[in-house]
Amino acid sequence: MVQAIENLTALVTRLVASGPHPRLDGWDQLLVDVLDARPVPGYADLLSRYVGERLELGVPGALVEGLPPGTVIRLRAKLAGGRAMAEKQPPPGTFATEPPH
Repeated sequence: MVQAIENLTALVTRLVASGPHPRLDGWDQLLVDVLDARPVPGYADLLSRYVGERLELGVPGALVEGLPPGTVIRLRAKLAGGRAMAEKQPPPGTFATEPPH
């Protein structure tokens, strides 16, 4: 059995598309362009390699409800079971959105 690595990366993304997550109730699955990534102190950084690429990202639906494509989303996410997942309950100041320009 493989031990899960405690990991967390601060991401800046641009929303391409969104829809209900295929397996997790209350979550959305976003398709995002990863604009920037920074390590979070004390955690392994497993998502920085996606900067400049498109990524599927699971996010609690309540956080992204109604966001249009082009929205910039700043959040922290981890790699879990081979899938990128946002924090379920992000601490204050770690999740923000900016409307498309």
